[in-house]
Amino acid sequence: MSQILVTKRDGEREPMDLDKFHKVVSFACDGLSGVSASEVEIKSHIQFYNGITTSEIQECIIKAASELISEDTPNYQFVAGRLINYHLRKQVFGKFEPDNLYDHYEKIQELGYYDAELSTAYTLEDWDALDKYVKHDRDLSLTYAAMEQFRGKYLVKNRVTGQIFETPQIAYMLIAMTLFQSYPKETRLKFVRDYYDMISQHYVSLPTPIMAGVRTPQAVC
Repeated sequence: MSQILVTKRDGEREPMDLDKFHKVVSFACDGLSGVSASEVEIKSHIQFYNGITTSEIQECIIKAASELISEDTPNYQFVAGRLINYHLRKQVFGKFEPDNLYDHYEKIQELGYYDAELSTAYTLEDWDALDKYVKHDRDLSLTYAAMEQFRGKYLVKNRVTGQIFETPQIAYMLIAMTLFQSYPKETRLKFVRDYYDMISQHYVSLPTPIMAGVRTPQAVC
């Protein structure tokens, strides 16, 4: 039987590497009690076919993990959340490791999805300092329900194609930067960091118009 080819996000095809998908599921289960990577894979019942996309495989695995969530096995909510996060980073950055904050902002702003004023409100030194402060690993503690809320309602996206342009931590930091951009320059980075910590650790809950709109040209403050 000929080898199955997988269609990557850039349209190229490559031979299926099952080890790669095992590693992703193992990553999502790492450190969590009462969960099993093999159980997720068995539950997924992936029907491989020539040309299947990596996105289809990821969504299938996410669905499988979400269907294992129960009162007896609650930690699958974090497995499914991590799988969405992995999938999201691949969509947004093209890789798992996030891009530099300013580089990412500039790219998405040129597409018209971020407020252009942020590029002049903060210096490159400010951007670099805040890039170092972003805690991307906080996304790994978000549940399946939270990640579905993010990619469905809160993250900046093309509403026609569904393409998403950011992760939760990028959104949180840019919201904080937008809200405090007019504060005195000698103190505002502290306000930005403190506010980012409060909202990204969910000490403060933001309404949907703030979560979805602030940092965009259609911001509602």
